[in-house]
Amino acid sequence: MKKLIKWLLGLVAFLAVLVVLAVVLLPMFFDPNEHKPHIQQLAADSIGREVTLNGPIEWSVFPWVAINLNDVTVANEAGFKGDYLAEVKQVAVRVKLLPLLKKQIQVGQVELQQPNINLQVAKSGKSNWQSIIEHMDQGSSDPAANSGSTDLEIRGISISDGSLSYADGGADLRVQMNDLNFDSEAIKAGSPTQMSLSAEIEIAAQNFKGQLQTAWNAKGITSDSGMVLNFNAMKFQGQADTVPLVLSTSGQVKLDLAQDSLAVDDMELSYGSMNLNTTVSGKNISTNMALSGQLNMTEFSLAELLTELGSPLDNQANNDLSGQMQWSLVGDRLQLNNIDMNLDESTIKGQIDIKQLSQLKGQFDLNINQLNLDQYLPNDEAPSTASTDSVAMDMGQMSGQIKMNKLIAAGVNLEDITLKIRTQGKNLTIEPLQAGFYQGLIKTELQLQPDNRTEKLKITHSMQDFQAGNLLTDLMGTDYLTGLGQLNADVKIDEPFAERPFKTANGSVSYRLTDGDIVGIDIFQIMQQSLSLLNKTDAAQSNSDLKTAFGLMEIQADIKQGVLKTNTLKLTSPYFDLKGQVEIDLDQQTIKGTIQPMLINIPEGVLDQNFEKLLNLRIPVSLKGSLLEPEISIDLAKLILATQKDKIDKKKEELKNDLFDKLLGSNKKDKSSEQAADPNNQGPGNAQPELTEKQKKRAKKDKMKRDLLEGLFKSKKDKPKATEEGEDTGGNQ
Repeated sequence: MKKLIKWLLGLVAFLAVLVVLAVVLLPMFFDPNEHKPHIQQLAADSIGREVTLNGPIEWSVFPWVAINLNDVTVANEAGFKGDYLAEVKQVAVRVKLLPLLKKQIQVGQVELQQPNINLQVAKSGKSNWQSIIEHMDQGSSDPAANSGSTDLEIRGISISDGSLSYADGGADLRVQMNDLNFDSEAIKAGSPTQMSLSAEIEIAAQNFKGQLQTAWNAKGITSDSGMVLNFNAMKFQGQADTVPLVLSTSGQVKLDLAQDSLAVDDMELSYGSMNLNTTVSGKNISTNMALSGQLNMTEFSLAELLTELGSPLDNQANNDLSGQMQWSLVGDRLQLNNIDMNLDESTIKGQIDIKQLSQLKGQFDLNINQLNLDQYLPNDEAPSTASTDSVAMDMGQMSGQIKMNKLIAAGVNLEDITLKIRTQGKNLTIEPLQAGFYQGLIKTELQLQPDNRTEKLKITHSMQDFQAGNLLTDLMGTDYLTGLGQLNADVKIDEPFAERPFKTANGSVSYRLTDGDIVGIDIFQIMQQSLSLLNKTDAAQSNSDLKTAFGLMEIQADIKQGVLKTNTLKLTSPYFDLKGQVEIDLDQQTIKGTIQPMLINIPEGVLDQNFEKLLNLRIPVSLKGSLLEPEISIDLAKLILATQKDKIDKKKEELKNDLFDKLLGSNKKDKSSEQAADPNNQGPGNAQPELTEKQKKRAKKDKMKRDLLEGLFKSKKDKPKATEEGEDTGGNQ
């Protein structure tokens, strides 16, 4: 910075020297335009860069030597974009003639009209003005150049309607300054000089633009040790992302180029509804700049600011944000220390260290006393307009942890939470989340990879030894399941940003609950209704306090394309056993399937001995409709078949025998023939009438036919029996 300012002032001095050269040459030559090449060469030798005077030289001699140079260009450094470092439409300088005889240079107003300056920094750090500074430094160190005692005095410098562009390839930054105007009072060795600057500034990539106005007092302009600039006022007023932005300073603002330091007592920033102020302390301004300060943020509405940014926030929270922190910026490293922020009732403390700000690469360690996440969820329940092609945000390469004493999410209470987070561009990994969870422990690992074709979101979830009743009360407002729970889930979602993400969910779930109750379903009442249906009597009166106690509930299921299908569904207690198979649509929150409770013992005081006919008999019950309030019905046809099985089998046997008799032409008399043909019936206690040889042959032939038909019927009957046995297991192994 010091060298850049020195170069700019050197440029002004060069113009003055150029005028002096012209004055010296004028008496010797009548028309200075005929000697442009010589003047241009002298200028090029002074700055080490080609200088071209494209326009005519206009001049007058007494009492001021007035020179107007038109269309002056300074060549750009090789390897940089553009032909020129600087272009000036007109340079006007006046020098008093008589003081020159006393080796005094008294310059009047120096005017530059429509200068266009092009400053560039390559990715390597090399600038297109560095060689000029180095060349001028060599010239200033030459004893011959410093010989003599010529005094320099400039009545003032005026720059009007100028422009300056600054491009830094390493920082990917481009700043454009237009309508640039600069004025100064008299510049004289040993005296301070008042200066002012105004310009329009634009950083197009950040949608940032506005008007800058500043004034300062400069000391030591002609000193080799460096200048000291004390700013009287500095104000920028404009906008960033269409939101009003005002930056101003108060108190002392000192830029000491001799000490290469900066000190700002108070810098105020107003961005929309947000207001903050900070001190600024800077070192090594011209080399490896190091800035630091104490930042304070007055309370403001985050919702109001987001509305101004075009992203309205509609939730149940107040969204009031305030706080303070210490910050430092050294090169590309930004550190935020002693963070103490307040978001409504939440307090956030810790530190953030971004070692490569340009790449957003660093670490963080934050602590939050409490956070009610539900308050910050949108109130609008309208269908989401999210698309599977949504562009995910680049989160850089950050890693660290967030600890929370208490978190409420979806009505669920978590305590002593530790979140270990790692980002890699658009990818996010939480490994793992650990928290106290309803007297148990929750552990979750999450991977978000938006650029994957499938499985963009992976969740491995474990909940151990938690109280299910308290959890469900907080989550759904009712404890329809109580007990000590264990849950493990491995779920992958292909399109987590889609309008209906659960339709692309796949994975597996296992759930185990012990010593609990099912609230809303009374298994014994279902059995009472079953008995009433069988006896064709009035159904038992509904129990208002529907509840079923159990010793163990176990569920194992697979998830395919958003549909959960159970492989194992069983529930046991001292009095009943339940098996079943259900499907749950996670997207629609619906259920369909069948459960089969079976009475294995009759509890005293609950069921009487009339229920003995239901012992060891599975009752088919269908479930369908809403997951939280399913329709429950008993399959009467299957129930009747199950309870009347013995009678039906006996009747089937009678019908079969009648059919055999008709097919074989047998009658009651033939039974004695069959018995006679059977060797097992021959004995002392089974004396039968003697049969003729013909009757014996006929009886033996009839028995062979009957055995053949028995075998055919038996094979037909065994197949449905095996199927019934498979159904009895409820689809479980």
